[in-house]
Amino acid sequence: MTPPPHRRTAGFRALAVLPVSVLTLTALAPVPERATDAAVYAVSLGDGFIAGEAARWKGNAEGDWSQGGVPAALRAATDRTQADNLPLDSVYAPSASDCHRSDTAEIHGAKGAPSPHGGVGHPLNLACSGARARNLLSEPHRSERAQIDQLEALLALPRTEVGHVVISIGGSALPETARKCAESWKSNAYCSVNPAVTGPMLTAVRNAQKEAADTVAEVKKALAAAGSSARIVLQSYPATLAPGDAATTVGEDNSWTRWGTFGCPFYNRDLAWLDTQVYPALSDALRKAATAQQVSFLDVRQINTGHEVCRRNARQAGLTTRGHVHLPDARDAQWARYVERSRTPLPAAEQAESLHPNFYGQQALRTCLADALERIAAEGRNLALRCTGAEGRAPDAITVTAGS
Repeated sequence: MTPPPHRRTAGFRALAVLPVSVLTLTALAPVPERATDAAVYAVSLGDGFIAGEAARWKGNAEGDWSQGGVPAALRAATDRTQADNLPLDSVYAPSASDCHRSDTAEIHGAKGAPSPHGGVGHPLNLACSGARARNLLSEPHRSERAQIDQLEALLALPRTEVGHVVISIGGSALPETARKCAESWKSNAYCSVNPAVTGPMLTAVRNAQKEAADTVAEVKKALAAAGSSARIVLQSYPATLAPGDAATTVGEDNSWTRWGTFGCPFYNRDLAWLDTQVYPALSDALRKAATAQQVSFLDVRQINTGHEVCRRNARQAGLTTRGHVHLPDARDAQWARYVERSRTPLPAAEQAESLHPNFYGQQALRTCLADALERIAAEGRNLALRCTGAEGRAPDAITVTAGS
């Protein structure tokens, strides 16, 4: 292997209770007057990708890190707590748990969707950033009970039905692998040929299939015990990094500008490995789990296509020559949070947002889920579906097709 060229400049060193959403179900869904009028919920279970991690951000912002980083005006323009004057408890509720359950998370696309119990009136997000399969099935996480316990509490409420359960689990190795690749870039080394990176990733992909299958099996048991005929959808993970041949600063992937300006501390060779090996392998493992458990599968791997971090033509917010803020339209923006740099260590909550779908990415996932649930209801059976985005396409223009 030819080692990466040496970087030209290096200017930087670089017992738990139910969540509020369940405790206040009666407030969210007033008890109907007639017992036959059940409140119908769609529930999401899983990790930060489906919880809404990074949905605080309306795209990414340019910044010259040698001049202090992202200008305050750009950060304010892309941070929904400032741009839209929203409290953090609205954007990530409840903020105290650090689950980062977003007000724009994917499950909100299920509102109004048909289900075996009628139209969904109440999306409920039980997913939590950083959750693993064990936190869905048995162990508390971030001071909350296991997610399946919370689902069972919902199922036990009178005149309440669950129409859909959407699950995202098994991809816990993705953020860790990306972190290792970023660290390799900083050390002028490729991660894609390092057994210390590739070995654990391949093991994680193999484990993902069993983790997802076991999780679905337990959810099915919980639904059956409650007499629920809710439909289950298992989904894959969105690729939030562009392929190497589509990346910005082509031929200069060793430059500090790659990170300092574009938030992309990755070599093109490593991006190609993630694109052709890691993301497809994980999606395939989860598809097999869904098939084995006889539930629907939603492949969202390509939903960010044309809008990923590192994508050459995906734009960031910037300042005009007159110092005015320019916020790109969603059709041109990046739909995932980049790897932010700072002269001071970022808070853990902001570090966790890296390479997760942002506000626009969550909008795309909502569009995908809404269409998928309509198709599943129309067919009356389990389906394998694929959601795909494209450069220049808005989040509400996602293509949904049959997938293998």
